[in-house]
Amino acid sequence: MSSRTMEVDYEITRDDLFAFQWRAVFTSPKAVRRTRWTYAFWLVPIVLFAAVPAIGPDGFVLSRISLTFIAIAFAICVLSQRILERWLMRRVIRKQVADERPQRGQLGRHTLSLSEDGLIERTAVGESRTAWTGVDRVEQDRAYIFIYTSAAAAHVIPKRAFRSAEEAERFYQLSRASKEAAG
Repeated sequence: MSSRTMEVDYEITRDDLFAFQWRAVFTSPKAVRRTRWTYAFWLVPIVLFAAVPAIGPDGFVLSRISLTFIAIAFAICVLSQRILERWLMRRVIRKQVADERPQRGQLGRHTLSLSEDGLIERTAVGESRTAWTGVDRVEQDRAYIFIYTSAAAAHVIPKRAFRSAEEAERFYQLSRASKEAAG
């Protein structure tokens, strides 16, 4: 293969699908923005509630607002939100992943070929071709390379499929360079 083409064979497991869904819900840039907005949503009513005692017959007295109350209430809301959200999402994702059947497209063997024209994925049930202009973005974390074909769908390539970390990095860099060259 030339330096502009590369192929990798890998197995997608339920754990891989769980990791991808978990990333989408909690660690993607969009999810981080959503989480920040959620925390801001909690802060507004807490501050408004804390301001109620500051309103009296002599007007609004700023010193009557309890910063301690705001800090403690906000910390309790954030902690509760995180625990409940993670517990619920873990249950939903596990159920969704449990419903997947091996060798039906997502779970099982995959072969992903990169070339100058795009990428081709082959599974037991079919083959898909995507031009680089159809790739939304290419990302990676410590265990996976993600080639997004839309905002919420991606080819999930476990780095364990490569013989070395350097080979995984070459695959990632080739994917990014091909995407950037396509615009």
